[in-house]
Amino acid sequence: MNIPAIGSLYYSANPAGGDVQQNLNNLRSRRDELQSQLESGAVEVQEQISNLDKQINTLEKRVNKATGKEECQTCKNRTYKDGSDDPGVSFKTAGKINPGNVASTVRGHEQEHVVRERAKAEREDKNVVSQSVRIKSDICPECGKSYVSGGETVTVTKSKPENPFNVGIAQQAMASGSLLNTQI
Repeated sequence: MNIPAIGSLYYSANPAGGDVQQNLNNLRSRRDELQSQLESGAVEVQEQISNLDKQINTLEKRVNKATGKEECQTCKNRTYKDGSDDPGVSFKTAGKINPGNVASTVRGHEQEHVVRERAKAEREDKNVVSQSVRIKSDICPECGKSYVSGGETVTVTKSKPENPFNVGIAQQAMASGSLLNTQI
């Protein structure tokens, strides 16, 4: 199981809708056709019927999980862990998040990265050129529901330019008298 860096959000997307239900109906129709061929003496059809039954069972389970009739174990056991090298943010150890709070938790976690990167740039006397946060989503392979699978914060900094009016002042002060230079 691939554990995302952080986050999960369950949307109201219903994969039990049109395409999956239509696919399930098509498989059932094909099984019924093969069943009638089997009754007329076609023995090799039994394996095809068995394969169709497996596909139907798999799709029925997925529909039940997507509609909430059966609990999805992948969604139930999903854990979240920060994958960055920043020691001062949340989720450094894996943990579960209430599915209703996941989107805001991921946004809050990524905001921690934003704040810490800005502070780091200031400590290092750099300007923040840009910061972006990307929230990633994925589809559960077991039930087909969409969820937030993580987030990514990117910060671009550059060194602060030297003040052109200060260039050479320190060198001139050391070169000769400290406040007044005169020629006689």
